[in-house]
Order: sequence, then C-alpha cells, then structure tokens
Amino acid sequence: MVRTASFACVLGIALGLALPLAAQTPKVRKTIAKDEAKYERETKPVSRAKEVVKLGRAEYKAARQCVDAGNISGALQFLANYNDQANAAHDALDKMGLDAEKHSNGFRQLQISTRESLRQLRDIAGRVPFEQSQPFRALEKNLDALNQKLILELFPRQPGHKIEDEKKKH
Repeated sequence: MVRTASFACVLGIALGLALPLAAQTPKVRKTIAKDEAKYERETKPVSRAKEVVKLGRAEYKAARQCVDAGNISGALQFLANYNDQANAAHDALDKMGLDAEKHSNGFRQLQISTRESLRQLRDIAGRVPFEQSQPFRALEKNLDALNQKLILELFPRQPGHKIEDEKKKH
C-alpha cells in the first residue's frame, strides 16, 4: 500500500512538471515561431497589422492549451504578447497619418482580430480560477479599449461622436 501511494505521488509530480512543457503542441509552437518571424520581418505597418492577425490566432490557441494544462502564467504570457503586438501595430498604423475611414487596409483586419481575440480572451478568463483572473481582466480592458478606438477610427460618423473634437485632440 505504501509502495502504491509513493508511486502515485511520484507519477503525480512527474505529470505535474510535464504539463507546462506539454502545454503547446509542437505544431502550435512551430506556427508561432513562423508567424512571429514574419511579423518581425515586416516593416510596412499595414503588412505588420495583417501578420498580427495570423500570429494572434496561434498565440490564442497556445494560451487555451496552457489553460487546459493548468499553466495559467504561460497563457497570460501569450495573451500579453498579442496585446502588445496589436497595440504596436495600431500605433504604427496611426503614425502613417492615414484616415482609417478612407484607407481601411490594416485597420480593418486589426479591428476584426481584436474583436475575435476579445471574445476568446473572455472565454479563457472564464476558465481561470477567480483568484488568478485579475491579470486577464486587465488585458481584456486594454484590448477592449483598442477595439473601441479602432471602431471609432473606421466608423467616425457615429451618433454622439464628434469627429472634429477627436481630430483636435490629436
């Protein structure tokens, strides 16, 4: 009986240590590495925004796998990476000085990606224990702010939104 209990304990520890390592499948790791390399190579803001979309899908898939494996910090890292990349892509698009309403390429793809990612982030955050969900909620708030900003840039003629006031602020 003692031998069985110690074997179960050793097996549990071994599996517990292996779970974070097995959090992502080799295919997902390869996809992230490939998409991240493409993202880093891109110099044009529009192309970079399009690469964020592809990279984000892979990072969210890896984050879900991490949560399923119990690696909450690993999932948070993937989600934070996407958040940083999406914000950087938006900043680069803004620096181009284009009107997103007239020249939506890049803005449109980034907005769709942030909307999809926001939905997935809410799903992932719902699967995380409440005590560990605060960083996920902060990322959700940041991503939602970016999504709303992109919507207003793409569709500035919304009721209650004054275009002239926004342009004066910038």
